[in-house]
Amino acid sequence: MRKAIFTALTTVLCSAALAQGEFRPADFDFEEDKRRMDRLVVFPEIKGDVSVMLLCFSRVQPNGKMENTGCYLQNNYDEPFVTAVNKAASKARMNPAIIDGKAREIYLQFRVEFVAEKEDRRIHFHLNPGYEENVKAYGEDHIAGTRAFQKKEKWMQICPRRANFAVWARAYLGEDGKADSVSVVHADGIMPTAACQEAIKQTILSSKYTPAYAEGVPVPSTYVEIFGN
Repeated sequence: MRKAIFTALTTVLCSAALAQGEFRPADFDFEEDKRRMDRLVVFPEIKGDVSVMLLCFSRVQPNGKMENTGCYLQNNYDEPFVTAVNKAASKARMNPAIIDGKAREIYLQFRVEFVAEKEDRRIHFHLNPGYEENVKAYGEDHIAGTRAFQKKEKWMQICPRRANFAVWARAYLGEDGKADSVSVVHADGIMPTAACQEAIKQTILSSKYTPAYAEGVPVPSTYVEIFGN
């Protein structure tokens, strides 16, 4: 009898442990076709052949809603394409990221590629920011790791709120979803203080993640994220 109870308890505890370790990346395969991001983006009315690759970002909520979506504008020609992505994102829904068995708000980086060749119009989505090191290892269509937002982000409490600055944080992200070896590189604006840079590093290290995926399997990768105002 005691052995049976012990076995049952062990099974429950193991199942709970497995549930705590569950994670799944966010994706665009939402069950309602009319709310899928890849079905909502409309190719802008342009003349001639064109190839545009946009790097975009969004805060994906636990309910799959995309908020604060934006794309980096490399030149004025990109503007109608950025507008098309932002307009679609305001209506779209995603399958949210699952971390420790729960849907979490995450920082998503993705690319949208617009290609026009004669009468052919194509839009491709890549769930990664195109970081060269990861693309070389896993291909253009790997799924990048994503970071879950914390209730109180340490860097937001310490870094300047009014000064214009931007830095890239780079870290090793294991297939277990744990970050390590963080570095910070200045990108634009003022150089933030050492305390700010350290707070960004601590934010990266203390956050939870979905790992990168290649062919459906979690893999180690380089995680990159821009911080700033």
